[in-house]
Amino acid sequence: MSVRKIYLLLAILTVALLTGCGDDGELLEYRKEVEEFYAKLEERDQAINAISTDTQAASAELLEELDKVNVAFQEFAALEVPRQYASVESLADEAAELMDEAVSQYHVAFSGETINELDASLAYEKYSRAIHRINLIGDLFQGKDLEGEGITVIYEEDPEE
Repeated sequence: MSVRKIYLLLAILTVALLTGCGDDGELLEYRKEVEEFYAKLEERDQAINAISTDTQAASAELLEELDKVNVAFQEFAALEVPRQYASVESLADEAAELMDEAVSQYHVAFSGETINELDASLAYEKYSRAIHRINLIGDLFQGKDLEGEGITVIYEEDPEE
């Protein structure tokens, strides 16, 4: 999944939060934090795309940017999630853990004189799994029903009803 698709998903996620927020301060604050996450990822995407692959410093620059992506994921996972989106919390935690593992694996892949293809492949798999969880979060915000292997949907009654 490309970073651009993530940005589109996060933009949709932001709109979904805006339409569901009303005057609830907790939801408004969460929306703001999600927008900041989106902005950080957009900034990192631009920086990664600006890296010249023809230089010896390209690998180091890429790793530095991936480290910043990882920080953004860790911060996103640490957000206080409103009760209405409680299911997002575990997905965000999993995404952050997978991104952390992916970035660590990328560091291993680029640590030698040549790129270790096996480590790079493992890193990409973890990266893809992290992105998949971010996409699931977007689907939840859009009100889509999640289904598939490894997905369990638990419906909770609203205590205010």
